[in-house]
Amino acid sequence: MPSFDLPGYLAVKTEALEALRRRLSEPDAQPTPLTVTVRVAGGSGARPVRVREFTIVTDALPALAGNNLGPTAPELLLGALASCLAHSYLIAAIKHGVVYEALELEVRGAIDYRGTLEVDPAAPVPPFDISYEARAVTAASAEQLEAVRRDVERTCPVLRALLQPLPVTGRIVKQEAAGG
Repeated sequence: MPSFDLPGYLAVKTEALEALRRRLSEPDAQPTPLTVTVRVAGGSGARPVRVREFTIVTDALPALAGNNLGPTAPELLLGALASCLAHSYLIAAIKHGVVYEALELEVRGAIDYRGTLEVDPAAPVPPFDISYEARAVTAASAEQLEAVRRDVERTCPVLRALLQPLPVTGRIVKQEAAGG
């Protein structure tokens, strides 16, 4: 992998985006399937999450019998949002001719375990008070940065999934234990 500073990377990304847009404009273009698998580890309760050839270990907090081996699922959700926002800020910058010398995103939120553990029926279950701050070192004007932000908030997939929740279907399948 070549080593670039952020402006150099944006130049490479511009070419990649143009090539991808051309491919996605072809009549036979299809959505990209996404598959993630997790298997709870016996003994520790840790949950190694497999995404393509990558493994991210998630775990519960010690108060929930976790071993602090990795982020919790709600933290991972905020991490996914932060990563997706950062990527979207890069793509929108290219569209608007903005060059970043540095870009950092911070996502904050809270979770009320009284809701998830059904201690208080009035407590929320999902994470809440989610906010983000993008910090960019750039010569871009305030107007350019606002245009970038508007595009990001319109096109960031994870942000849109949180703002416009989509149906999720689920089922449980009973499998026989090994050896019996």
